[in-house]
This record gives sequence, structure tokens and C-alpha cells, in this order.
Amino acid sequence: MKKINIKQAFSCAKTEYIKWICDARMLILGVLLIFIYDFAIEPLLSNAELMGEPLNMLEPFIAVANSGAILLIIPLVFLTLIADFPKIDTNTVFAIIRVGRINWLLGQMIKLVMMALSYLAFIFLGAVLPMLGRGFWSSEWSEVATRFPIVFPDQAGNFGVQLLPENLYNQLYVYSAAIQSYLLIFAYLMILGLLLLFFSLIKKKTAGFVLCGAVISLGTAFCSIKTVLMWSMPMANSIVWLHFTKYYRQPVMTMQFSIIYLVSSIVLLTVLCIAAIRKFNYDNVADIAT
Repeated sequence: MKKINIKQAFSCAKTEYIKWICDARMLILGVLLIFIYDFAIEPLLSNAELMGEPLNMLEPFIAVANSGAILLIIPLVFLTLIADFPKIDTNTVFAIIRVGRINWLLGQMIKLVMMALSYLAFIFLGAVLPMLGRGFWSSEWSEVATRFPIVFPDQAGNFGVQLLPENLYNQLYVYSAAIQSYLLIFAYLMILGLLLLFFSLIKKKTAGFVLCGAVISLGTAFCSIKTVLMWSMPMANSIVWLHFTKYYRQPVMTMQFSIIYLVSSIVLLTVLCIAAIRKFNYDNVADIAT
């Protein structure tokens, strides 16, 4: 087996990442941005206009990253965009032979990191750019987030208020909430991508898609009913506000637990992928797609 060559792995990842960026499926991102604007940004802007106060620039992104409904859509769209990951055909087999199994696998993992980071960066920009000229940068929450229910008690239950619950602004500063939200969802997407990678390597890609769908569906269902079982799924562990109560500092679930859970899942899946690539059979490559 060839030695690990980071340069070869990165070159492999870069080539495939460029092809992914140019894929026609990227048009789906435009639809996703429209959904995010209508579902999360517009309700916050409406509250800000009603109150006559600006929003923090990062609050729309934090709202997007902590909405159960949107966090159902975000991983589903990501799965759609990476549906052919990893792309393995006859040409890929020759590439594996040329660069080595481990280097090829490392390249796929680098590509997955690049896809997940850029996907979330696109969502971040889609949430922040509409705020240009309408918001402010600060580590503090806006008056709209913290005082709207007090100023307008008759609208305390409107959707814009629910997007930024007390569990966030009473417990964390804005920058901390935004960074934690980004990194936790990134880990969630990495888990989904590694599941696809592993099942592709054992030539059970359809089963991998079904499992990813089950992980997303069960996570959404468990979070909806607030059962303790939700912490067994990546989704709950990637939603920042679920970790806290509204007022008290005692967490519902420690952030350390979620970090250990998500990182351990990524490490375990990486180990499984390494074991699978070592046993990968070049025969019947077409079986990988099924």
C-alpha cells in the first residue's frame, strides 16, 4: 500500500470539488435561499420594522441554524447535492490504483470537508447579506431579539420571536452562538457524508441513503416531542438552544457531551471507511451505486 501523500490527496479532492461546484444541481441552492429568507429572515425583519430597531447581523443565521424545520431541510438538500458522493466508476478505479487506496480515501474526506464548509458558508452569506444596511455587528443581542415580547406582549408568540428563543440570548453571546451553530451543523453534515462514503465502499449505497434519511427523520421527530432519545441523534446535538434552559445556567445537556458525541461519530466512521477501503474490491464497480 502506498504511503500517505497529502499533496496527492488534496489534488484529487480539488479536482472533484471543482466538478461538484459546476454541477447543475447547485441551482437547488437558489431555492433554498428563497425558503430561508421567507421562513426565517423575513419574520425577523418584520419584527424589527414593527419595533423600529435594527437586528444584529448574525441573528438571522443563528435563527436559521437553530430552527428545527430548517434543520430538516438543510441536511436533506446537502444529501441531494452530494448524491453521487463518492463518485466511483471505471476511471475512479484507475485513480485509486494510481494514488493508492488511503490517499484516495483521504482525498474524498478532504472533498467532503470542503463541500460541507462551502455549503454552510453559502447559507451563512445568504442569511447575512440581506441584512446589509439593516443591521449592526456586535457580540450583544438586538433589542428586537430580547425585548420584542415585552414591548408587544400580544405578539409574544409570533414566529419571529420563536426563531430566537430565550435559551439562546439568555445563555450565550451572539458570536459564541453563531460559531457554535456553524461548527455543530458542520459536524452533522460530516456524519451524513461519511455514512454515504462508508456504505459506498461496501457497495451498499442505497442502504446508506436510507440510513441517512432515517437519521434525519428520527432526529427531527425526537426533537419535536422533546424526548431524551433526541440526544442519540446528531440533529439535537447540533442545535445550540436545545442544550439550555430559558433562564437557569444549568444546561439540559452539556455542550461537552455533544462535542464528544459528534467527534466520536466522525472518528468511528473514519475508522470504518479506512477498514472498508482496505478491503475494497475493484470488481463489479457498478454495484456501488446500488
